[in-house]
Amino acid sequence: MRRQSIVLVALVSSGAGMWACGGDDTVVVLDAGVDAARLADSSTFDGGLEAGSDSTVGGDAGDADAAPPLARLLLSYNAGQSEMVAFGLDSHAVDGRLVYPDFIGTAWATQTDPWLLEQGNDVVARLDPSQPWVVRSSWSVAMNDLTDAGYASAYSDPQAVVVAAGTKAYVLRYARNLIAIIDPSQNVDGGLPTASIDLSGQLQANGDGYVQMIAGIYVEAKQLVYVLLGNSNRFDVACGGYCELCADTAPAVVAIDVAADVLVDLNGSAPGVALTLGGYNPAVGPAPMAYDVAGDRLLVLHAGCNQPQTDGGVGPLVRREVEEVSLSTGATRTLLDLTSSPFPQGLIYLDAHHAVVQLDTAYTWDPTTATLGSAIPNAPDAFAVDDAGNLLGVSATYGSDGGLAGWDVRSVRISDGQLTKLGDNPFSLTNGFVGGVQLWPEARP
Repeated sequence: MRRQSIVLVALVSSGAGMWACGGDDTVVVLDAGVDAARLADSSTFDGGLEAGSDSTVGGDAGDADAAPPLARLLLSYNAGQSEMVAFGLDSHAVDGRLVYPDFIGTAWATQTDPWLLEQGNDVVARLDPSQPWVVRSSWSVAMNDLTDAGYASAYSDPQAVVVAAGTKAYVLRYARNLIAIIDPSQNVDGGLPTASIDLSGQLQANGDGYVQMIAGIYVEAKQLVYVLLGNSNRFDVACGGYCELCADTAPAVVAIDVAADVLVDLNGSAPGVALTLGGYNPAVGPAPMAYDVAGDRLLVLHAGCNQPQTDGGVGPLVRREVEEVSLSTGATRTLLDLTSSPFPQGLIYLDAHHAVVQLDTAYTWDPTTATLGSAIPNAPDAFAVDDAGNLLGVSATYGSDGGLAGWDVRSVRISDGQLTKLGDNPFSLTNGFVGGVQLWPEARP
């Protein structure tokens, strides 16, 4: 199994001054045996669409004069099969849901479109911007690069879709070494990648056979996509699989020239083309890496590793940190030492003085300091950040017997932890875990 965090944090860009105070359900449920990303028409839906809803799958999402999409939280839940719930921030209700047959999956939001990642089915689907529970286009990204080397997963585990120019998007696959390139402007049902980029040249000798693509960020001003590679050895574990031991490998960052789809040299006269990082075991999920435009730097969140003992035991934890990667000089340094902190889940960079770090709960952090800030009261278990300085997400609720009773949807002001309940349990599935929270449309600076 890949290292899957139960609580995930959605990375959403936001603006400065974030600490300042600041209808009807349309339910679409798929038959259990139908792949949500391989729909041909609305007859595939169980129960169809309510009158007045757009039932076209694979059609035009709307004209240029259409009203902007309503703000919604895209909430993912995995429980044998999975569902994505579109929770309206205006309606305070479930505006629509999509149930699909995959044991892991999550929603993904880019600046242009919402997406669904069926991670165990090797499928990525572009969703309707106005009705993000409706699949508009889908691609199979299984490809043919399963090897016998290292950690051979039966599925490629797509982690992210990085959209560059309007006719090109890069699908990062955690358990493979090829990046799949798709055309997001297409309306296709089960389409195939148009090209790929082979990262097997970035494999390290003592890794597990896969580069482990974890995150990517497109920097339009440079026409580059930066990709974070984990490069750990997931066979080298202890504590029943809960402690990752330090291998003689290192995470790295590579950059893709989106015009030519080739790797560019980031490290000057040093061997290879990648920047080698000092941390270890980057956090897996939607928010392991952020880009600071003003500083032209990446911030990478690492979970760290335990030093192996000569007797086979587990030594001290090291290399758990937030690391800065200067894209102008290639230099790296530790910004925040998290050695004594709980397991890292995600990092949301807001501006030069404001960030949110998700550990056992959410904490504030001033990136100009080397000290973690205070815990945010009432923080959701999984969340996105809006442009008004609020955490938006879900928190588990418990019954009198201590068992899980469900989930509530909440808004929590970062500055003081003020809680506003937005709704009750939005999920139809039970006995699973939250696979992620995304805000669509994304918050803007």
